[in-house]
Amino acid sequence: MVNTEVGNERQIKYQFDYLKYLPIEMKKKIEEYIFNLKDLEEIRIRTNKPVILNFGSKEEIIKHVTTKNEIAMILEKICNNSIYSFQEEICEGYITIPGGHRIGLVGNCIQENGRIKNIKEISSLNFRIAKQIKGTATNVLKFVLDLNKNTIHNTIIISEPGAGKTTLIRDMVRQISNGIESVGFKRTNNWISR
Repeated sequence: MVNTEVGNERQIKYQFDYLKYLPIEMKKKIEEYIFNLKDLEEIRIRTNKPVILNFGSKEEIIKHVTTKNEIAMILEKICNNSIYSFQEEICEGYITIPGGHRIGLVGNCIQENGRIKNIKEISSLNFRIAKQIKGTATNVLKFVLDLNKNTIHNTIIISEPGAGKTTLIRDMVRQISNGIESVGFKRTNNWISR
């Protein structure tokens, strides 16, 4: 894990934790961009292609061509050497790792009765780096909370991918809980905030 001085202890623990899933040589080349890693939004890892770091407004191409074996090794690490136990998440097309980072999967889909049963021959991984942006939910909470009844309205948050839905919901949970550890939000198959 990269040593950094930003944020609180929990944020530091997970901020660059996603790097531990990468092969050593790939990780070293990405760490050369350490001063920009706080702005990193995505790591695109594709078989027989160079690694791409997406910083939002610009991209950097890493001089490391990914092999099929490296993709398999990364997936094994992400799944704690038990890909079968992550089958439900794999079928959804992504796996969430500690810190809320999500790894999108690209491969051949096996369908049964109109539903994805498995993704095989995974050829690409897209690490979407989670960011905590405090205050994101401040202007939205007045529409979500019913202060008279001390309750939360049923709410649906819809937007295009990458627009910040998860970041918004995490901040809503943080602000609503106000330090109470029993408040949380559960996605269909994993916790995104506590």
